[in-house]
Amino acid sequence: MLGKRIKKKLGIIKKTEILLRLVQDDQPLDDIYQQLTAPQMQDLRNYLEQQIVHFSALRDEEPLTVATIKAKLEPVPNYYHNQYCREPLEACINETCMASNPSCFSNKMKTQLKVTLAILRTYLTPVEKETPQPGL
Repeated sequence: MLGKRIKKKLGIIKKTEILLRLVQDDQPLDDIYQQLTAPQMQDLRNYLEQQIVHFSALRDEEPLTVATIKAKLEPVPNYYHNQYCREPLEACINETCMASNPSCFSNKMKTQLKVTLAILRTYLTPVEKETPQPGL
């Protein structure tokens, strides 16, 4: 018998659904988080970071990079020490603790997704363009 296969990645439809919910509803995604595995939450975070980089490149003179986005997240050592985790710190930094401690890893992803979504929402709101004044 084959064991139950766990999807490690999110499909494009699920990713698009999440983006549409952000654009249309501006609602928290707690109900979606409950349906996701730890690897899927990581995949979602990575996908949303790439969307921020893309939207930033379209709008900003100095586009954001993944490194600048990650700099806005809670430092991993701070998160690690607040969790009183028994895994080595390197496992938290490298995100290799996902298999051994998926609950803690999912909590880390939730905190990172909260920040990532806040940044992304700034790019999902329309930019007001200056309208030229007649006769100027």
